[in-house]
Amino acid sequence: MSSDNHEETSQLTTVSGWRATFSSLRNRNYRRYWLSTSASFAAMQMQLVVRGWLVYDLTDSALALGLVSAGAGLSILTFSLYGGVITDRVDKRKLLISTQAISGIVTLVIAVLISTGAIALWHLVLASVVSGSVLAVNLPTRQAIIPELVEKDQIMNAVALGSGAMNLNRVVAPALGGVLVGVIGIDGVYYLMVCCHVVAVSLMLRVPPLGVPSRESGGSFHNDIREGLRYVRGRPVLLALLAMAVAPIVFGLPYQMLMPIFAVDVLDVGVSGLGYLMAAVGIGALAGSIFVASLGNYRRKGMLLLVSCGLFGVFLVAFANSGSFHLSLFLLLGVGVANSSYLAVNSTLLQMNVEDRMRGRVMSMYMMTVGLFPLAVLPASAIAETSGVALPVLVGGAIIALFTLGIALLSPALRKL
Repeated sequence: MSSDNHEETSQLTTVSGWRATFSSLRNRNYRRYWLSTSASFAAMQMQLVVRGWLVYDLTDSALALGLVSAGAGLSILTFSLYGGVITDRVDKRKLLISTQAISGIVTLVIAVLISTGAIALWHLVLASVVSGSVLAVNLPTRQAIIPELVEKDQIMNAVALGSGAMNLNRVVAPALGGVLVGVIGIDGVYYLMVCCHVVAVSLMLRVPPLGVPSRESGGSFHNDIREGLRYVRGRPVLLALLAMAVAPIVFGLPYQMLMPIFAVDVLDVGVSGLGYLMAAVGIGALAGSIFVASLGNYRRKGMLLLVSCGLFGVFLVAFANSGSFHLSLFLLLGVGVANSSYLAVNSTLLQMNVEDRMRGRVMSMYMMTVGLFPLAVLPASAIAETSGVALPVLVGGAIIALFTLGIALLSPALRKL
């Protein structure tokens, strides 16, 4: 961490009360990072709604939604460990700038294809593969850079505020994207996403170089990967935290990609209703992020993780059984609160229990679970195609609740974190 950052963040520890909820934003470089992250997530959240709508409009197939998601998932799984090594070797700021720029270029290409009427499903699958490869580097870097911007006792606050940036965009971006489709068209929304990527790059250019954590020289990529795997295998707490990341993402998050089907076939509310459903998740998620940020350096993080993860599963089960639009909005608020809380706490605990030189590699393993999410959409969408969209969400939520109970009973070390 630079001396300027150290001076700023050391003053933040004196902030108390409600102001402590946003204390990390008083750090100039973290604030620039946070705004850049906000712009990046705005593009991602708009794409989640608009691309899903585009795929379903082109194909009228739930399986096609899964195929597009699987392209990104396979790429993330394939390249995440390499992305973690890269993160540990080079300036994380430069990585964020370059990967964000590539994402913007991919989005621009899709926008042009839509504008010219040449867009096809295979274009979206290919773009998903390329974007997933970029995210394999971008995502662990975006997580691993936080401890270089703030002090250790500010990490949970900073992670929660970063999560809040994503969740704020879950409130605004999906509804905005859904509404703007009818105003400027799908291509217009894609061009808007390109602008978001430009803003994200511009802000990170204003963050000074951060340097590279010290490491032993001469190691190959594969040796560094093996070292990271041995490091995690020898620490049961890290294994438990990574396990807590896998189950909710694999069995819970596929509901997001199935939301167009809920909007059209179950709730009959169209694209604007889809935006509101996603926004309801975002409002709850934003509330959950603010709640976690307000806790500061809370001592019972392990129990908070377990409770919020279990509630995530319970709310998903309730949503799957709801046939009412208004009830679904309420239940999705609960889904958002629980989901964002467990994600923020899980990431914080990983960050706080790993050495600086290994952070990129450990966070790349954590981000591999993001790659599992699109792959999990494929069987979930196949089940939805044959047995109805509610079944995979119902079963997934039940598995999460039972899994969390099992971890709580079998891992006392996690409960004590």
